[in-house]
Amino acid sequence: MNLRTATARVARTSRAIALCMLPVLGLAACSINSVTSKGQLSQTVEGATSVVVATENGSVELIQDASAATMQVSAAIRCSADTIEKAEARVKATRLVAERDASGKVRVGVEFPPREAAVTVVLVGDYEGSTDSARIVIRAASLDGIEVSAMNGSIDVGAFRCNAKLLTSNGSIEVKDHAGPIEARSSNGAIRASGVLAPIVAETSNGRIEVSLAAAAQGDVHLETSNGSVSLDLGESWQGTVSADTSNGKVDLSGGDVVERVGSKRMTIGDAAKANATIDTSNGRITVRAAKK
Repeated sequence: MNLRTATARVARTSRAIALCMLPVLGLAACSINSVTSKGQLSQTVEGATSVVVATENGSVELIQDASAATMQVSAAIRCSADTIEKAEARVKATRLVAERDASGKVRVGVEFPPREAAVTVVLVGDYEGSTDSARIVIRAASLDGIEVSAMNGSIDVGAFRCNAKLLTSNGSIEVKDHAGPIEARSSNGAIRASGVLAPIVAETSNGRIEVSLAAAAQGDVHLETSNGSVSLDLGESWQGTVSADTSNGKVDLSGGDVVERVGSKRMTIGDAAKANATIDTSNGRITVRAAKK
């Protein structure tokens, strides 16, 4: 063990001990161990027309299932505490919320019980912290609208025909075979969309973006990342102007009429005024392919 590693371990241990000794804010417990307990919650909702999902920690998946007569909502939850008894009690006190209003909009979320006043410090190797989480899965035959907001987790949506607004602060987003406008934004994670129609907006601060349009797709496309590569495959029906710009990387456009400018490239396919595809990355390669006519 070198001096830097030893010093870092001593500092972490000292910090944990110091937190245990704090006499303020009702601090009554400190543990260097954490245990978890798991559970499964489920609920069905009749007459659902759209869904709004909000979660702080965990993934969200929406599945288009033609055989689903009602909306089916499930949540695989995991709760942590300093003893298994407390972790199991937290699981039992956790509630899955799936409430429909008069318009048919269903609001989905998971409510965890409040933490005790005491502060628990978890020190396992180089990791400090403890959280509860939920993996939410929603099945429905059809939806008129989808809104998902996740603080820390991935989002996966497939094969619906509606507006989809997807936002996560830390996680990837994946959309497959979706036939409706898409807004997908992540602060830290990759965004992938395949077999989708336009318009589509995909933005991430740190991660790659991969989009493949359906053959019938027509409409605007906006793809932007601060740090990552971007690839776009245009469908057979898409016509318009492609503008690509990267601060550090190669721009590769193919399948249309390409004009190269300083630091950027432009490509037209068919009717240049019909739609716009703008691609921008600060650090990464851009690849755009137009389908063969």
